[in-house]
Amino acid sequence: MRGKRTNRTYALSRTLVFMALAVWLGGCSIAQQWDGNGLSGPGIADAAPATETSVPNETATPDVVKPEQPAVKPPDKEIPAPFPIVPNPEKYKNKKLVALTFDDGPDGKYTQQILEILEEYNVKATFFVVGLQVEKYPEIAKKIVEEGHSIGNHSWSHRDLSKLSSKALDNELNKTQQVILNATGVTSLLMRAPYGAISNALLNSVHQENMKHVFWTVDTRDWAGSSVAEMHKNVLAHTHKGGIILMHSFGGRKHAIDHTVKLLPIIIKDLRERGYEFATVEQLIESGQAHSSVVK
Repeated sequence: MRGKRTNRTYALSRTLVFMALAVWLGGCSIAQQWDGNGLSGPGIADAAPATETSVPNETATPDVVKPEQPAVKPPDKEIPAPFPIVPNPEKYKNKKLVALTFDDGPDGKYTQQILEILEEYNVKATFFVVGLQVEKYPEIAKKIVEEGHSIGNHSWSHRDLSKLSSKALDNELNKTQQVILNATGVTSLLMRAPYGAISNALLNSVHQENMKHVFWTVDTRDWAGSSVAEMHKNVLAHTHKGGIILMHSFGGRKHAIDHTVKLLPIIIKDLRERGYEFATVEQLIESGQAHSSVVK
């Protein structure tokens, strides 16, 4: 009995050895297969051959996302000195001219409405623009020029220029000249000080740039919210040959410029019936009809 048990035990041991050997060989085959798929482990001597698209022993580097670069602002255009306006009275002989002017724009609402009315009645006007507003609405400033109107400098921030230092004054003028040029491609020939507040220093700065300072002969007081009837009466009573009418395309009291938009077609019709022709301020200067006390 003991001999038979020993033989059985010996046979069982051999069987277990063969089974362990088979499992070990199978494990090597599996490990080699994983390594061929790009994975490696300790004790693996033979790696799968490299293909054209795989690089052995090289760690893949993820794509580096570069931070978005800020937009590069195009350089400012160099401001050319404007050519002086040459008088040519013969060109406007027998004409009774008047100029419509609009201050403080452009904006995204009223300036566009005013431009549409001027186009409908085939009238050219002059817009004295604020630099900060041109910076906000360059496309409207460009449209003013593209539709044949004149554009003037009304300072950068609508401050009282007569109270500024020479450096601050030049900054108000030059920054506005630059932004007008960038937006429209033209250099302004005209300047109107906010509130009409001028000084000798201001006039000297304007004249050094071959520009003219422009006051007005009729103030509609649209900025104060005057009624359409009040403004209409004022314009008809005080408009004369060579006159310059002051209105606004932005600013003033709440809804004040709504009255300006309503007034505009009325005074265009009535002034035409009285024999007036509409001109830009440049044309008024060229005609010789502008008053020397108003355009300096």
